[in-house]
Amino acid sequence: MNITPCFNLKLRQADRVLTSYYDNSLRDLGITIAQFSVLRVLSMLKNPSQKELQEVLVLQQTTLTRNLKPLIRSGYVQTNPSPDDGRVTLVSLTDEGKALFNKAKVRWKQAQSGISQHLGDELSAQLLQVADAILTLRS
Repeated sequence: MNITPCFNLKLRQADRVLTSYYDNSLRDLGITIAQFSVLRVLSMLKNPSQKELQEVLVLQQTTLTRNLKPLIRSGYVQTNPSPDDGRVTLVSLTDEGKALFNKAKVRWKQAQSGISQHLGDELSAQLLQVADAILTLRS
């Protein structure tokens, strides 16, 4: 019997393993890798709209909201209406959020290094190339 592999299943399995690996490195800081990704993008973009944040993270609004709520509640992230358009919500790091991001960035780099060492340079580069190619499927 010849079973065709499912790209989606394999990627979701790999994603769960990677997520767990990163989450374990961030656990004692009280955040997940999904929340770290939000902090990381906010540190780069400074004051994006929620819509811009969604687009960069490739998240639906409900998923972004689920990741933002605990960060806002803990005082790491703040939201404010845009001064140009009150219907637009801007998102930014607080001083506490910047401090948390800097601590978490060290852990993230350690996790990145561990994964890179495990995969090796060639597979690490291929992983990023495949991910970029898959992202071009975005509609």
